[in-house]
Amino acid sequence: METSTAPRRTSDQLHAAIQSGAWSTAQELLAAFRLEVETSWQAAATEQERRAISENVTGFLQWARAMTITSREHAQDRLNRLNRRHAYARPNPTNPYRGLDA
Repeated sequence: METSTAPRRTSDQLHAAIQSGAWSTAQELLAAFRLEVETSWQAAATEQERRAISENVTGFLQWARAMTITSREHAQDRLNRLNRRHAYARPNPTNPYRGLDA
């Protein structure tokens, strides 16, 4: 399949943003990617070209979804670990008698 290079470049940028956890960048790129895919779809001359576009986009989006879910799970695990550590590392309550001679 020979399509324009713009969707490929955008998908590469989107891939990098997702892998690095740059979610706001990924969200912006996803909108651009969608428009470029729509343009490629409309420009496709044959059913075979459209099938290839569909398979490529579906595969890419499945990967993106898996990466997003995995990243969120890792973030949740880190948060859970921090919360557990925080439960054991709380500061001691202040002693109201500190500094007074008894």
